[in-house]
Amino acid sequence: MAASTDISLSAKVDLTTCSICFETFKTPKYFPCLHSFCEGCIKTYITTTFEQTKGGIHCPLCLLFVPKSKDVSIEEWSTKLPTNHILVSLIDMEESKSDKKICTACARENETESACSWCVNCSETLCKVCDHSHRRNKFTSSHTLVELVTSETCEMQLHHADIPCTEHPDKKIEAYCTDHSAVCCMTCVMLQHRKCENVRYVEDASDQKKKSPEVQEFTKDLQNLKKSLDEMVNDRSEKSQHFEKEIQNIKDEIDRLFTRISSHLNRLKSDKLSETSQIEKEVRPEIEDKREKIKCKMSTIENDLDLFQTNMKYTPHAQFLQAMVKLLEQKLILEKIVKDQNQEIKDVEITFEANKKVLEIEKDIGLFGKINLRRSGNDDLPESTHTYIDMSSFVPTLTSVVDIRTSVTGIAILDTGHVVLSYHSANTLQLRDQHCTTVLSSLSLSKHPWGIKMTSDTEGAVAVNGYGLVIFSIQSNQITKIKEIRTNLDDFVYHRDRYYIVYVKNITVYDSSLNKVCDISVNYRVHFMALRDDNSLCYTSGHQIHCITMDGTPVFTYSHDILESPRGITVYQSRHIFVCDYNSKNVHQLSYNGKLQRIIFDNLPSSPYCISINTRGERAVVGCNKKICLYDLK
Repeated sequence: MAASTDISLSAKVDLTTCSICFETFKTPKYFPCLHSFCEGCIKTYITTTFEQTKGGIHCPLCLLFVPKSKDVSIEEWSTKLPTNHILVSLIDMEESKSDKKICTACARENETESACSWCVNCSETLCKVCDHSHRRNKFTSSHTLVELVTSETCEMQLHHADIPCTEHPDKKIEAYCTDHSAVCCMTCVMLQHRKCENVRYVEDASDQKKKSPEVQEFTKDLQNLKKSLDEMVNDRSEKSQHFEKEIQNIKDEIDRLFTRISSHLNRLKSDKLSETSQIEKEVRPEIEDKREKIKCKMSTIENDLDLFQTNMKYTPHAQFLQAMVKLLEQKLILEKIVKDQNQEIKDVEITFEANKKVLEIEKDIGLFGKINLRRSGNDDLPESTHTYIDMSSFVPTLTSVVDIRTSVTGIAILDTGHVVLSYHSANTLQLRDQHCTTVLSSLSLSKHPWGIKMTSDTEGAVAVNGYGLVIFSIQSNQITKIKEIRTNLDDFVYHRDRYYIVYVKNITVYDSSLNKVCDISVNYRVHFMALRDDNSLCYTSGHQIHCITMDGTPVFTYSHDILESPRGITVYQSRHIFVCDYNSKNVHQLSYNGKLQRIIFDNLPSSPYCISINTRGERAVVGCNKKICLYDLK
């Protein structure tokens, strides 16, 4: 028995080491997930982490969200966490087995004495002097003292260690109530369990429980769960390796394709450059030869001109007349030569006519390729195929501006190209054609509508302030369902069959039947919001854009000198965020990480309130003050 206990304990040495400081536990405290940490370590962790979360922290090991009780301050939270007395006993036992055995009683007086015995009742080590006093003292003379020399001592320490009662910390746990499945002290037995029929000493209850089929079955279940998790981890590891190989294969394929295209273009370029050089080699000598011949004639003319001017000044009359005759003959000869040369000289012109397909390559090849991502299995995510479109450099072209009598506060573009609009002051929803010039249908509401989202091809929902969420049908042009919410309601999101509805500083999640699922608390007043595929929420508040996870962890906060009054927000393919700035009359385009990519639509004729982009990313509609602006995105 002693040997088996010793082996069991040696296999669990890591249990006594804190995973934060990597030292032996000092006052181990544990979370609901049963992971333990030093009280000091977890206090520091809470202090540094709680500011970045909302209402709680995550376990450093398993990331379980642990909410903070409203009755406990951050400073005292670590102290109020339950103590892991099993680890305390294990640590004491390991220390008693080591060469360094210090008397616990002397240590309280800052004295260091080697321990020689262990008091089972007090759970303390004792030196020779304290051992002697312990045996003589009236109140401790009946205690069981054992020598610190055998493994049996260690086992006794572990099995007989006293654990204080949570209700009465000055009392030790001695009983177990089967009716309530709770351990308790004798005071609890007399006050709270006096009418219970099955109250036993913890030793008896523990021995019986260890031998029961229930414990054996529980152990078997845990082993099966561990086996299943091991298989899942191995499966995920294999899939991760396979995914990495696929990613690398795609990268290699893209590189090969680019190399092929580059090589082909380089070859075409080289051919044309060689052809150009050959033409230059053939034509340039001809041009140079003609030029040299003309230069020779030029020297002749210059000589004749000099000779003529000299004769004019210095030669006798007879000689001048003779020279004049010769020069006239020479002039006639030169004129004939110039005339002949002019007829012989041909202008040389060289041009390059590019292949039209090459000129149109940027336009024709808008995408280098398409990457298909498919998810399958039992995930919450449906099986899907994503074609990612880069929106970072498109060129918006204003195609039309439609004047209306009121302001647009909500927009949704249908796959058909039709547009659904909400008019705040008119208490109306409208379905318009793709040019927004013709009203196809209209639906009256009792109060002011705000944000619109489509839940299917034929059905949508609109947030109505002070009234609730109104579900409507486009086909029948009727209200099909109303979720009454008598509070400020500006916007909502419909994502994966769930509604995320904004109430000032709270977001309530409803299922597709509008049954409440949970609440998400946020730090700021939410105006409008959008949800990304990774379940992070982006919302406008004050002069900023915030992004948080579902548990409230901040992802990013965006602000800008000319972001004065952000309103409507939309997310395209989870990678691009578009925010309307009402006062600055523009739209801010942000990256996935909340960085400004550029400010677009800066020529809006009036203040924008909302924006919608169609699924193909080729068209945008911006709802403004008494105007609707339509853009083509290229």
